[in-house]
Amino acid sequence: MKIKVRFANPQKQYQDHRDEFINSFDSVLSKGDVVMRKDLEEFENKIANFVKVKYAIGVNSGTSAIYLGLRAAGVKEKDEVITVAHTFIASISTSYLLSANPVLVDIGEDFNIDKRIIEKAITPKTKVILPVHLNGRLCDMEVIEDISKRKGLPIVEDAAQSLGGKFTMKNGEVKMAGSFGLAGCFSLYFAKGLGGWGNNGILTTNDTEVMEKVRLMRYNGEDRGKRHFYYHSHNLLMDNLQAALLNVKFKYFPEWLKRRREIAKMYDKGLSNVSEIKVPFFGDNRFFDVYTNYVIRAERREELKKYLEEQGVETLVSWPSPTYREPVFTDKKFSEGFPFPRLVSLKGESKELPETERACGEVLSLPMYPELKNEEVKYTIEKIKEFYKKND
Repeated sequence: MKIKVRFANPQKQYQDHRDEFINSFDSVLSKGDVVMRKDLEEFENKIANFVKVKYAIGVNSGTSAIYLGLRAAGVKEKDEVITVAHTFIASISTSYLLSANPVLVDIGEDFNIDKRIIEKAITPKTKVILPVHLNGRLCDMEVIEDISKRKGLPIVEDAAQSLGGKFTMKNGEVKMAGSFGLAGCFSLYFAKGLGGWGNNGILTTNDTEVMEKVRLMRYNGEDRGKRHFYYHSHNLLMDNLQAALLNVKFKYFPEWLKRRREIAKMYDKGLSNVSEIKVPFFGDNRFFDVYTNYVIRAERREELKKYLEEQGVETLVSWPSPTYREPVFTDKKFSEGFPFPRLVSLKGESKELPETERACGEVLSLPMYPELKNEEVKYTIEKIKEFYKKND
């Protein structure tokens, strides 16, 4: 029997906790607690404790968190920021917004930055390393921290998709995503593991100076207590209402992470014997993945995607082509004079990144959210197997 399997289902989460959301909304607006009130402070403290850092600063998006993190790290005109091409455009655009130049490094099998290439990409202009923890899996932070210390380069983590992710160091210390670098930058977009009702973000840090800068820069550079302005900046503040709603959600976040890992295990087991599929299981106990996305590599990806849609299963391709092929880089009408990013593969300077190119032709994100039912996961697995059996 054909069933509908949504790729995302915020409606279900809302219905499950509707009364709590409505009560929170009513409480905030009844008191007029709209801007920088206790709900925001409470949420920031919860995230700081969860990530095991000193400070967390609520902003209006993950993009803003990265922008502020780079700015607090001192990134300026003509500096270089090392990151990846296989990522949402914000990881790259934020450098351009500071008149800096992104250096895009190829990825490994886990879709994250290839640690073997990072040092090849460093030049005297390099200012920051911006690793992207994609899909809820951390980069190899043992290696990246070592490079950071030896080269004197701060780390700003693009942890947009990895709240709750962990990495075990050689000394046995378990560290959270967002706790390694000078700053950790999270997206709290509604479809993330912990997302508000719209766009939200948060920056984490152990550095008091970074905290002070970001708190000022997120609100037009103003110290609201002193009523003076110290930076030219944007209004990037998280609304107190969104913080209040996130406080409701945060109570369930550990449970939701557990459920995501349960779903991932079902996919792993169900698809492990499909030779045309490569599941995101990498067999390294140092990593604790939170599966913000469950991304497979699939032969005949476009045909599979179309078949699943016909069978009622929604999927997503992130991203069908490398970011460096987007019009903002290749079309003079849109590139606004920004230089084309420098690309670095295992072989050195390159015109394209082979692993990034390959991933873009193979990746397919399957439905993944805590409200997903076991029957829906099994149905998705069944339909993937059915497609390849019919097309043998």
